Amino acid sequence: MPHPLHEQVRRAFDFRCGYCRVDETSAGAELTVDHYHPLAAGGADDLANLVYACFRCNVYKSDYWPSPEEAAAGLFVLHPLRHNLADHLRENSQTGRLEPLTVTGAFNIRLLHLNRPQLVAQRLERHALDVERQRLRLLQAELEQDEQTIRVLQQYINFLLRLGVGKNPLEDD
Repeated sequence: MPHPLHEQVRRAFDFRCGYCRVDETSAGAELTVDHYHPLAAGGADDLANLVYACFRCNVYKSDYWPSPEEAAAGLFVLHPLRHNLADHLRENSQTGRLEPLTVTGAFNIRLLHLNRPQLVAQRLERHALDVERQRLRLLQAELEQDEQTIRVLQQYINFLLRLGVGKNPLEDD
C-alpha cells in the first residue's frame, strides 16, 4: 500500500529518486517513499521527512541514521532538498561516475551505491544525448547562417542582373 503522501512526494521530487536522480520512466515504475530520518530511529511521518526514492536506494539506505559521532565525522545521508549536493559530489562526464568532493560525498556514494553500473550507463547516455543536442544546435545555427548567405548572394545576383552587368549564370544560352 502506498504512503498516504505518495503523490505529494512524487511531485516534490519531480518524479525522480532524490538520492540517485533516476526517474520513473527509466525505472519503469513509480518509485518508493523513504523516511529520511527512519521511523525506527525516531523520525516523523510528515512530508518534510519523506524522500522519493528508487527501490535500490531505499534498500541501500535502509534504516541508517548516524550516531552523533558519525554525523560529526560527516557520515550522514545527504537530504536532496536540504543539502547542496554539488558541495559534496560531482559527476565526471567522461566516466559517468560520481566523484566525492567531501567525506560526506564519499560516504553517500558508498552507502547508496551511486556508481552502480546502471547509473553510470544512464549518466553516460544522458551526457551523449546532451552532446548530440549541442551538436544539433550548432548545425542548425550553421544552416541558418548558410541560408542567410545564400539570400544575400541571390539579392546581389539579382541586383547585378537589373544593372545589366551580366547574364544569369543559372540560365542556359
